[in-house]
Amino acid sequence: MALGEGGARLPGTRGPEPGLWKSARRCSVTPGTPAAEKGRCLSTEPQPPGSFRACVTSLPLLRARGSLALISLSFGGAIGLMFLMLGCALPIYNQYWPLFVLFFYILSPIPYCIARRLVDDTDAMSNACKELAIFLTTGIVVSAFGLPIVFARAHLIAWGACALVLTGNTVIFATILGFFLVFGSNDDFSWQQW
Repeated sequence: MALGEGGARLPGTRGPEPGLWKSARRCSVTPGTPAAEKGRCLSTEPQPPGSFRACVTSLPLLRARGSLALISLSFGGAIGLMFLMLGCALPIYNQYWPLFVLFFYILSPIPYCIARRLVDDTDAMSNACKELAIFLTTGIVVSAFGLPIVFARAHLIAWGACALVLTGNTVIFATILGFFLVFGSNDDFSWQQW
């Protein structure tokens, strides 16, 4: 769209609909104000269509992005637990030994959470506390994958149940990793605010 002086539309050019133009306003919201909490733009002056980046990154969209990520992670966790329960409760398997991997699901994020609380993230270099936390988390994850295989080799569970549990492990640990990738940064919707 071609704009003339004062932001008026030039004759013979097509532009956005009037309602769309009103929504593309410059956001001058100060953090901590009621308007910022509701995600409203305070300024009434229109802005050209290519420069409403501030409105795109406003608070409601951050909440929507966080909500979408949280819903996706919840869905992933439910799918992983479904595979675990199928490996236990199907009538052809009917052994509940694989439920012991639930302890590994609970234990796996704990070392990294403790290290994040203890370590200052200002230095770019890796430090020993974070490395130890990653090492312990790796040991927990490998143990969660090894336990169903040990059960299957000892003939406590069937190999089909082992495959279902390993599939559930993959989905659950991918969900836990996704949680820390999405909510691990110190921004508006980090996990530390919970």
